[in-house]
Amino acid sequence: MGIANDYTDSASWETWQSDPSTRTAVQPWDRYVAFSGTVGTSAVDAVNIYAGPYYDLDRGGAAGTTANWELATSGSPGINRITNPSIENATISEFTTDGSAISRTTGAPHLGSAELTCNPANSAAKEGFYVTTGLLSGGTSRTQDAYIVASGMVRGASASGDAVMQITDSSGTALVTGTAVSLTTAYQRVSVAYNIPSGTTPATYRVKFCSSTQHNINMLWDCLMWDVRKDSSIIDYIDGSLAGGNGYEWEGTANLSRSRHLSPIGVIRGISIRNTHASQVLYVAFDCTAEASTAAIKLTGNDTTEHNWFHSTHPLDFRKNASIYGSASSTGYEGVIWGTSFPVG
Repeated sequence: MGIANDYTDSASWETWQSDPSTRTAVQPWDRYVAFSGTVGTSAVDAVNIYAGPYYDLDRGGAAGTTANWELATSGSPGINRITNPSIENATISEFTTDGSAISRTTGAPHLGSAELTCNPANSAAKEGFYVTTGLLSGGTSRTQDAYIVASGMVRGASASGDAVMQITDSSGTALVTGTAVSLTTAYQRVSVAYNIPSGTTPATYRVKFCSSTQHNINMLWDCLMWDVRKDSSIIDYIDGSLAGGNGYEWEGTANLSRSRHLSPIGVIRGISIRNTHASQVLYVAFDCTAEASTAAIKLTGNDTTEHNWFHSTHPLDFRKNASIYGSASSTGYEGVIWGTSFPVG
């Protein structure tokens, strides 16, 4: 069973192990992670469950690296309300210019095959483009806070100039400005969050991507998003074309509609794994580091272990990882992890 994050003292030993409730025991096993590769005599994780026993989701991790976005076991649940977030579609009419010219280009994308090049007019600071939200309301005394949370990846055509993000009102008056970055020829993530005041009349807002100071350096933007959240945490980028298959989807037309990410796998409930080497041994362990010992599941050449009881009794319940270890280099393996999105039971 998974060990929780409370290591204060041994008096709290009851919290160290989670038992599935009736509710989670009957939750459909609608998450899976397929894996394959080779391993040697240094243990590696075939699967690492990032959600953890207390649902500590991997929000905003790895500074926007596509490697983390592509993991089926990672990523923030939420909605990307920008309809062409990676500029894969030729339609860029949702973006409104403000002191700049914009165009879809394909010279240096961060993700996919295109980026949005923004050419500031060099007449003032905060030149760029924005998207307009729908009518949004703040929280009340009976509801949670409401935040506009937005982010994007940006680089310069050269290593000079700067970039920043803002939330403005419907007339363009800045309500909050994020932290500016100095442009380089590598992509950086910028972000901004705004707490919509409670009790205000529903209103539209602008999510703005722009220069920080006045300059004439082209800014290349990619992986743009905004969402309405209950707190100001910057979440991982979302679009319906991200790999992994588990939970990324478009609302309508690909690259021209909103997209969302469901909560990632949070608990291992079943596994099928095969040693694809004819003679070497593969060792498998859960929620710890595998080693060549009787404490690990031992798979001889071409052997398979499978624990997929598809009924209400005897499923696995591991919350951290599936670790593997080979008796020699290039020990091959392949398999699939089954699970649910509910790590807490």
